[in-house]
Amino acid sequence: MKMRPTLGCANSRQIYWSYELPSSAFNVFNNKKRAEVLEIAQVFEDINNRPGPNTKYSLLNGALVLLVSSWEVYCEDVCKQAAASIHGRASLTFANLDEKLRKDLIQYAGSQYKGNQDPLLEKVALLPDGGWRQLLVDRLAEYTPDFNTPKFTRQRGKDLNGLFRQVLGIKISTALESFLEDQGLCARLDGVVTLRGEIAHTGDAQAGNRLTCALLRLHTASFIEAAAAIDVIIHREFRTKLGFAPWQITQPIRNTLRPIAQNKI
Repeated sequence: MKMRPTLGCANSRQIYWSYELPSSAFNVFNNKKRAEVLEIAQVFEDINNRPGPNTKYSLLNGALVLLVSSWEVYCEDVCKQAAASIHGRASLTFANLDEKLRKDLIQYAGSQYKGNQDPLLEKVALLPDGGWRQLLVDRLAEYTPDFNTPKFTRQRGKDLNGLFRQVLGIKISTALESFLEDQGLCARLDGVVTLRGEIAHTGDAQAGNRLTCALLRLHTASFIEAAAAIDVIIHREFRTKLGFAPWQITQPIRNTLRPIAQNKI
């Protein structure tokens, strides 16, 4: 963990020490869950480090389920952390928010209007002053309980584009592929999530989709890089539109990204 000195104020020589960290969601995914997934892959290799066909594919299948579950938790938690940062920023005004997010919040408040109670108890009454902050947090809290398939796009049901729209007002898949300059990345990651579903429902992957350690490590690196890029994208959105950063972009994030993305930071 890296610390840096920060001056107390412009005319003061007092120094406070502040921690430079990415999102706590990224810390858990990159430092803990990634290691757990890769450890399972190593166990699989150790077991099969002998003549004969490989066995214990359930280890790799379980590792993939863990990877995708950890990806889902990262996405939910990073959105919650972003929402909490907005909620706790007293200086923010409703006008500071992305235009799409403002429209979404107004539509959400209007859709919740019951009309059979005191108007001041309606959600729309939260919009004036700073009540919109709580409305933003509440809307996200209502979205996540039955969110369980972390794909960017789905024909039916909730998806990651919808999740991140709750706090950013942007289409995260478009922003991610633009930042990493990798058209089709989100579809490939969604394909891994589909494989997770196949394993979860049948207990195994079809022969043509069978995992290897190399493939599992590649999938792990792809999801970790996507998470690092999302940390950067949210950081940029906050700095550009809201005037503050919810976390810092640290070396572990830079190291995870491909060079073309590193050069954009």
